[in-house]
Amino acid sequence: MAKGSRDLILRDRLQVTLDGSGDAALVYGRVDLSDFVNVVKREGMAIKEIRYQLRNPSAPNGVLAPMLQNTVIGAGSAYTASIKLFATTTAYENIEDVGIASPDVISILEQTTSLIADGTGLGAGALQNSWLHFGTPDLHPQGYNVVSDLLIGIGAQNCGAIAGATLEIDLMVIGEPVKLNEADMTEMLTQQQDL
Repeated sequence: MAKGSRDLILRDRLQVTLDGSGDAALVYGRVDLSDFVNVVKREGMAIKEIRYQLRNPSAPNGVLAPMLQNTVIGAGSAYTASIKLFATTTAYENIEDVGIASPDVISILEQTTSLIADGTGLGAGALQNSWLHFGTPDLHPQGYNVVSDLLIGIGAQNCGAIAGATLEIDLMVIGEPVKLNEADMTEMLTQQQDL
């Protein structure tokens, strides 16, 4: 539901395919905001919230299982798998460079599975799943003004349980069209140059 009378809700769906090892190098999808932003007319969009849903359409009910890797690994071995998803107006070359202190990052979601095998290697001795989400209200409580499209970056590592799968990322973006002054425009024109 929209948060204010002028708020718009935009929805989109992106896809990423993992390789045979359960990895995906950093790839980007784009959320088109051209109907709402116009540099000449000084029209922008204040992004107030971005919601992500990771889905596995080939799984029962389309639900992405929280266990990202296989449970059978070498005895006493430790194993970590992760998926990172973020919204930005700057195209980063390396996903390792993206964090909450990175310029133009609007929100970040990280899912991590850590597994330590039991003594036999036939099962999990210790397992931990975690979700870490820094949403737009956390990083930009007043909204994040944009004059360009949004980039949605995703990368995965060691997700053997879903190797070869095509995952879907459902997005819901809540934003408000805004008029920008000269200072806003000067600060934000670098966004378009970074795309």
